[in-house]
Amino acid sequence: MPRMEVFDQLAEKYQGEHSSNPHQAALVERIAALLPAGASVLDLGCGTGVPTAKRLTESDHRVVGVDIAEGMLRLAREQVPAAEFVRADFKDLPDDFGTFDAVTAFFSLLMLSKADIERVLDKAAGWLKPGGHLGIGMVNFDGDSLPFEFLGVPVTVSGYLEPDLKAVLEAHGFNVLSIETVDFTPPGTPPESQIFALAQRAA
Repeated sequence: MPRMEVFDQLAEKYQGEHSSNPHQAALVERIAALLPAGASVLDLGCGTGVPTAKRLTESDHRVVGVDIAEGMLRLAREQVPAAEFVRADFKDLPDDFGTFDAVTAFFSLLMLSKADIERVLDKAAGWLKPGGHLGIGMVNFDGDSLPFEFLGVPVTVSGYLEPDLKAVLEAHGFNVLSIETVDFTPPGTPPESQIFALAQRAA
């Protein structure tokens, strides 16, 4: 099933199970505090806009959220009216899509192949202003486009172990400021090992 159809189908269920991750919330808060007033943020795979776009707009930052699924975007526009939302496959965004103070990608890169993840990281480095920040969340495992059942729907996912993710970020023009592996248990699902990284575009 194409990613768009998967997430159109799962928008409300996804929000119910994945919008209250305290580790993601903490990293979003950190990014919000690091940015200058009125900074611009590009949220890749923004989903329903909660918590990332919502928290950043509450901090008076300008957020552009991109997602492939209209079902996700419909909820995002209702819940975060201060943000701008664009329906697109973020891996296909043009190199000149815009210039931003920060780029975030929480559990959206993992839906891509490793080759596409690396291409998106190159694009993100180009969208960021010098010294701009990148915040990402990934699932902690090593695999490339492996079959997986997500909220009852078959998808393919990719991931890295923490040292490998750090190395990939550094190879694509980022200085890694922090990276940690944590455990999170979404409501009604098994515990999941996740990686959160904050990086900065190398000068």
